[in-house]
Amino acid sequence: MQSVQLHHINSNRKSFSLRNDVKSLHFTMASDLRLMSLTRDDAARWYRVAMDSGYEGTYPYVWLRDNCRCSECFSPPSLQRMSKMSDLDPEVMPLSEELLDEGSKLRVTWPDQHRSEFDAAWLNRQRFSEMQQDTVSCPIRKSWGAELNGRIPAFDFQKLLQDDLELYNWLDVLNTKGLALVKGAPTEKGPSRQLAERVAFLKRTFYGEVFEILRKQDASNIAYAPTELGLHVDQLYLYHLPGVQMLHCIERTNIAGGENQFVDGLHVAQQIRTEFPAAYQLLTTQEIDFRGGGTTESGNAFHLKSSLPTIKLDRYGEFQSIHFCDVTRAPYLPRVPVAQVTELYRALKLLYEIMYRPENLVRHQLAGGEMVTFNNVRVLHARKAYTFTGEGSRHLEGGYIGWDEVHSRMRVLHEKIFGDVRL
Repeated sequence: MQSVQLHHINSNRKSFSLRNDVKSLHFTMASDLRLMSLTRDDAARWYRVAMDSGYEGTYPYVWLRDNCRCSECFSPPSLQRMSKMSDLDPEVMPLSEELLDEGSKLRVTWPDQHRSEFDAAWLNRQRFSEMQQDTVSCPIRKSWGAELNGRIPAFDFQKLLQDDLELYNWLDVLNTKGLALVKGAPTEKGPSRQLAERVAFLKRTFYGEVFEILRKQDASNIAYAPTELGLHVDQLYLYHLPGVQMLHCIERTNIAGGENQFVDGLHVAQQIRTEFPAAYQLLTTQEIDFRGGGTTESGNAFHLKSSLPTIKLDRYGEFQSIHFCDVTRAPYLPRVPVAQVTELYRALKLLYEIMYRPENLVRHQLAGGEMVTFNNVRVLHARKAYTFTGEGSRHLEGGYIGWDEVHSRMRVLHEKIFGDVRL
């Protein structure tokens, strides 16, 4: 191995200590990070780097060559690599290396004389074998129950349209808790689109970019009838589910009932895992079939089908999403062994009963100008039956935003507001 002193490398010596005049400083900004020592290990084909933050990292030679940040190899505006795999040698060995600007940068010279420079702050963020500290992609989720009654996080519509920090905070609540109210929206069509376009754009489905919920005669969807809607997730007959749902109340007059209900699927999944592990095993492994059909605005008929586990886990075994909807559950279960069908129904019934525990239900009566926004693959929503007490109206407009677009907007806002470097 070979240790590198700040500012220069002496290739004729095997090991060097840090300069005695390097002071021990505390840096508050990531851009002020310094590389304190660099050790070359040609047998393992990597560098070992010690930083003044206390972190010690290992960086393979081939990985550094592949991730050169120069203008020939990388395009900052698009965050895209310009170099090609065909030109990469997995056995590449650096010709030389040096620490620049008191350790704020590492410069590596390769056998073809190409030079790569890496900021210490950038290297600090690239940590092999560690969970990436990306709080957008991997948020610290906060489960909840009935304690949110009367305390659902709320945001002002006009402020969301004008204030980037307010917009980021709203998206962060959706990312971590999955449920938020927006107040003060105009009592007319359009606010869902305005808010979506502050993020990116509306997600188009077979029902169009926006959908309206009004009382209809001979309704093709029970959402348009005044009957009760049980707790459910929207459009489970799709494999690429809508991410964030927005439901904007335009008008509610002379109506009795119609209360909105919300349940945290993460919280329910945690309860089932603890209290009923056998049921949890079935709900996370056996797939349920869903289907939906109808006609698009342009008159094209559609027939959609999917098969999803009731509780979907990620590769680490952690909760990812919940899939429950009585009205779109298909009559067939071809993927479930026949001997497990009854047990699966018992588990589904158990899930239903736990969802409706009083300590899990959050109730809210949407008023004109209010919009409820929620994570469609985490938060189950429902509506109580309602009746008209006179010449009344119940008019809602809804739309969806994809999670890819939400996370993209959050990263851009985070970089803008907090000054993060994304390269």
